[in-house]
Amino acid sequence: MSMGQFILVIDSYLIRKGMVSLLNHIHGVRVIREFDAVDPFIQYNKKHGVEFLVISQSLFNHSTDLFLSEAGLLEKTILLKQSPSKEEINEAHASISLSEGKDEIVQKIMLLLKLHSLDSGRDRSRDLTQREITIVRLVSMGLTNRQIAEELFLSTHTITTHRKNIIGKLGIKSVSGLTVYAIVNNIITIEEVTSKPSQ
Repeated sequence: MSMGQFILVIDSYLIRKGMVSLLNHIHGVRVIREFDAVDPFIQYNKKHGVEFLVISQSLFNHSTDLFLSEAGLLEKTILLKQSPSKEEINEAHASISLSEGKDEIVQKIMLLLKLHSLDSGRDRSRDLTQREITIVRLVSMGLTNRQIAEELFLSTHTITTHRKNIIGKLGIKSVSGLTVYAIVNNIITIEEVTSKPSQ
């Protein structure tokens, strides 16, 4: 019986086929569909839904609306990145990098499956402190670390530390990913995001 069915949305043919081969060799994992662009995936998703999704970072960055329209999708998504910076290496299971080895990738996939089965339906925003929720909200509104520090009367260093803690808890590093997370978890509204204050 299949533990996890994956859909791939990866623009590079070679990388996509490599991921298919790797995933299909993991016990209990099966790739059921592949797409090289977001639009055909959106059409498929409307009819069939998705259990797990691997999407390349470039396509994710241009498909915020997709993640806003389906609340639970971000929880089931793994971002495929070109290569991590040193601080991204310790990021949670929500991303894998092309520079990682087979064993590391397999480990992360298995962790995702395990966490999803043990932890489905859990509200991860409860893991955040009130201060971290405030920072996620301000990041989603387009404020820089320096602007957030001024707003909260804290040092930039403190904000940086909070943001590292947020990444550790949520596994989401990009501003677009945090914005989607904030909207999905009712930390901020779409209206507030689209009417960012110009300063």
